[in-house]
Amino acid sequence: MWSNIRLSIYGVTALAGLIWPFYFIAKFVSQVQSGSVGSSVIEIANTFIDGAWATPTSGFVSADTAVLLIGIFAFYAAEGKRLQMKLWGIYFPLTFLISLAFSFGAFMFMRERTINCD
Repeated sequence: MWSNIRLSIYGVTALAGLIWPFYFIAKFVSQVQSGSVGSSVIEIANTFIDGAWATPTSGFVSADTAVLLIGIFAFYAAEGKRLQMKLWGIYFPLTFLISLAFSFGAFMFMRERTINCD
C-alpha cells in the first residue's frame, strides 16, 4: 500500500515538474517574442541567467537549488549503482533539459519500482 502511495507521489511530482516549470519558460518565450528581452541569443541567455539572481528571493532559490543539486546528483549515482538501475545516469541531463523537479520525481519513481520488483 505505502509503495503505491509513494509511486503516486513521485509520479505526480515528475508530472508537475514537467508542466509547472514550462509555464514560466512559456512566459519567458513570450517576452522574447514581444521584443522586451533582447534580440541576440547571447542577450536572451544573459537575461534568463541574470533573472535567476536578480532579487534576493530569486538568488536564494537559485543558490539553494545549486547546492541541492550536489546532494541529489550524489544520490542518483549512489542509489542508481546500488540498486543496479538501468539508465540511472539519464537523470543528470534531464535535470538541465527539463527540470530538477521532473528528474528527481522520475528518478524516485523508477527507484521505487526497482525496489518493489526485487
